Amino acid sequence: MHRRSFLAATGTLPLAYGTRAMAADARPVFLNYSQEQIDKAYDQSFWAPQMAELEAQDGVNSAAVRRKMPPRTERYGNSDADLMDIFVPPGAKKAPVMVFIHGGAWTRNTREDASYPAPTFVGRGAAWLAPDFGSLKTLRLPDMVENCRRALEWTVRNAESFGGDPDRVFLSAHSSGAHLAACVLITDWTQRGLPRDAIKGAMLMSGMYDLYPVLISSRSTFLHITPEEEAEFSPMRHLSRITCPIAVLTADEDSPEFKRQSHVFADALAGMGRLAGRKVVFDANHFQEPERLAHADSEVSKVAFSLMGL
Repeated sequence: MHRRSFLAATGTLPLAYGTRAMAADARPVFLNYSQEQIDKAYDQSFWAPQMAELEAQDGVNSAAVRRKMPPRTERYGNSDADLMDIFVPPGAKKAPVMVFIHGGAWTRNTREDASYPAPTFVGRGAAWLAPDFGSLKTLRLPDMVENCRRALEWTVRNAESFGGDPDRVFLSAHSSGAHLAACVLITDWTQRGLPRDAIKGAMLMSGMYDLYPVLISSRSTFLHITPEEEAEFSPMRHLSRITCPIAVLTADEDSPEFKRQSHVFADALAGMGRLAGRKVVFDANHFQEPERLAHADSEVSKVAFSLMGL
């Protein structure tokens, strides 16, 4: 099935292209998706065939940044794997802090692949932090969420030690990282001895905010959680816990499900007065969207700067 045929079958093409009914032998399993269609809707390689090359380039670009401006690396948790890279402007004092949670279907990439945006933020006088938090290859999803929460808690408690401002900690993330970040945003920080608004704002790019359709898709072959965990780690079901403004971004060439999830989440945030803005990133697929952070004049970077007051 080609991408245009997929979109026509699911009714996600513009009206000028028309829609057609689903084949009689392809029963819908979610909304108007057949099983084949929902699997493809959560398979980014179908929408971005150059996925591997784009992710590899992030690693190459990040390695170049790390050679030019080596980060300070700190351990934020109990494990030797709980590491955070910290990039700060020279002589930083009370610098706003952006923590970035990388994507990769909860299974790929590390903090070392997320260094490429650092010059953009350091150049604006902000700190750029990127943590490792494990993957589904060795951990369960609840453990990954907890690691991300610990990384943010460590950041707020230790910001002054690297020249950051504990009262200006922000969060950004992409794809599965945006799901993890949204789980961070529904944390009750008061139970950890921090202010309720410990995170002052977030920018989420092409994330998943309800795990129900994800678990219907082929991602269920590696995402193994209980029904209770599905509910707990679906941020869309816990909107009342969100305490900060959130900017929601999507890529115009992204899959229909990543677009739909982002639009539904943004609509809900708007209804409760928590939407800082929404942006469609044009001429970009799922993986090209966060790469715009490497350029200070890009629409993605400008959203982040606006959120941070830079």
